[in-house]
Amino acid sequence: MKAAIEGRKPRVQARVRPRIKISWTAIAFVAPAIVCFLLFKYYPLLQAVYMSFFDYKVINPPGKFVWLDNYKYLIHSSEFWNALRNTFAFFFIYFILTFWVPIVQAVLLNEIKFASKTLRSLYLLPTAVPAVAGYLLWKWLYNPDYGLLNYLLHFIGLGPYGWLNDPSMAKWSIVLPGVFATGMGMLIYYSALQGIPSENIEAAKIDGAGPWRRMRSIVFPSLKFVIGIQFISFICGVFLTFDPMYIMTGGGPASSTKTLSMLVFNSSFKEFRFGVAGSISFVMFVIIAVITYLQIKLSNKD
Repeated sequence: MKAAIEGRKPRVQARVRPRIKISWTAIAFVAPAIVCFLLFKYYPLLQAVYMSFFDYKVINPPGKFVWLDNYKYLIHSSEFWNALRNTFAFFFIYFILTFWVPIVQAVLLNEIKFASKTLRSLYLLPTAVPAVAGYLLWKWLYNPDYGLLNYLLHFIGLGPYGWLNDPSMAKWSIVLPGVFATGMGMLIYYSALQGIPSENIEAAKIDGAGPWRRMRSIVFPSLKFVIGIQFISFICGVFLTFDPMYIMTGGGPASSTKTLSMLVFNSSFKEFRFGVAGSISFVMFVIIAVITYLQIKLSNKD
């Protein structure tokens, strides 16, 4: 009897591990982007770090191994510290003048129901103008002798101003065109606003919440993630900005607009000190990485 009962014991089935499904179609679409990212982002970064430990010679690479001498040179270089101060100054000016502008534009455009598609198209038109052409145009507008801005200000009794020739005004003059070039950022915020359920807005209106209360309680919390991503992109963009300074002032007057990105360009392609340029690039990477990490940590705490 005991043997019969033991013979009826249920069989223990072996655990079947779930098979991992691989979407080769998705991999085929993503692979080119990953390869390009590795080739044109990470490889140059690693190459710059490698070059920073050498007195790099293009004719006979990699040249003499100098270990940390290039970084020691930066510590004692007044030009480097001046470029670092200018870079952070541009960061704060860009933040004050440009970062919040697309948010405000998106909120206002979201409230406009008439001809909204036409207005969105008009906001995108400035992006069709090449950046270099736009900066050259602004350089002529800023001309102290026959520029349009001084000409118009003359009629109201102001000026003339040395927009790009005055160290106290040059940074602000370079950043000012960025106020009118926020089309893509505005569309990103506008798309995020379209994702907010209209029922929440209507319920807030019924409860008597005014425009500012609705912005603070519904709109801004819904945009929190997008603002965080845009801020990280903003940090990278400002620290790597090169075109406006190079075209409008060339780093002047009196090196008041020379940034780290310009210092990398000058060290490598004008002075042929590629090891120094590599060390500056690595310092820029560390600064951007630290600021980005802090921003992500602060966002996760909220």
